[in-house]
Amino acid sequence: MKSAVILLVVATLAWGAPKTGKLSFRNLYKETVVPIVNHPNPRIIGGQEAVPHSIPYQVFLEIYNTTSGWYCGGSLLTPNYIVTAGHCGAGARQAYIILGAHKPLAYEDTQLQIVSSNVIVHEDYDGEIGNDIAVIGLPETITLTDAIGTIGLPSADSGDFAGQIARASGWGFIYGHGPTLSDVLNYVDLEIITNEECEEVFGTLDDTILCTSGDNNTSTCSGDSGGPLVIDGSLVGITSFGVQYCPGGYPAAFTRVTTFLEWLATNTDVKI
Repeated sequence: MKSAVILLVVATLAWGAPKTGKLSFRNLYKETVVPIVNHPNPRIIGGQEAVPHSIPYQVFLEIYNTTSGWYCGGSLLTPNYIVTAGHCGAGARQAYIILGAHKPLAYEDTQLQIVSSNVIVHEDYDGEIGNDIAVIGLPETITLTDAIGTIGLPSADSGDFAGQIARASGWGFIYGHGPTLSDVLNYVDLEIITNEECEEVFGTLDDTILCTSGDNNTSTCSGDSGGPLVIDGSLVGITSFGVQYCPGGYPAAFTRVTTFLEWLATNTDVKI
C-alpha cells in the first residue's frame, strides 16, 4: 500500500484538482446505410448507476495534446498498463488517470490519481474505425485494492459472442447529447449481435469490430469512448463508435479484443 500512497501524493501535487468543464469529447461516429428514424432529443440511454467500486477495472481518463483535452474511459489491464481506444490516445501528450473512482470529479479516498506520458496507439490506427486500440503505460506499478482491480482477457478461440449479454460501463452522457458527463459511474447490459446484423445499419465491417444491438433503447454514448465491454470478467470489447446522438434502436460498435491479443502481449506485460 505504501507505493500507492506515494503515487497518490505525487500525482496530486503534479495534477491538482480535476479540470472540470474544460474538456471535450473525442467520439467516433459512422454514417449509416439506413435512415435514422429516431429524433435525437435528449433521452436516457438505458443504464443505471453502478454500486460504488463494483467495477474496479474501470478507469477515468483526461487526455491532453498541446492545445486541447478530452475525456475517455479505459480498463486496468495489469498493475502497469491501461487499455483504451485508439481514438482516445491519438495525438496524446499526457494522460491524467483516475483509478478507484465512482465520482471521479469529486474527492473519494479510494481514488488513485496518476499522470502518464506513455501512450501507445496501434501502429495501424488512422483516425477511422479500424485498429481502434491503445494502451497507457503507468509510471510505477500500482497496488491493487478493493476499489482498484484488473480485468481479464478472453481466449483467442472464444467465438464471436453473438447472443451473449455483455456489460458496458462509463461516465458518458446518459442522454443523447449534453454538456457534461455523468457524475457517477453507470453501466448497461447489452446483447452482442453478429457483424452481419450490424452491417445492416453501418455497412461493411471487418472482424476486428464487435457490435451490440441497441434494443430497449440501450447504448454507450459520448464520453464512454475507450471504456470496457465485459463478459464474465473478460474484456471482450473497447467502446469505439456508434450513431451520432446515440438514438435508440441502433447498434453500438466496439473494438473486438480477441483480434488484438498478440498486440496487447507485445505492447504490455499482460500474459496471454
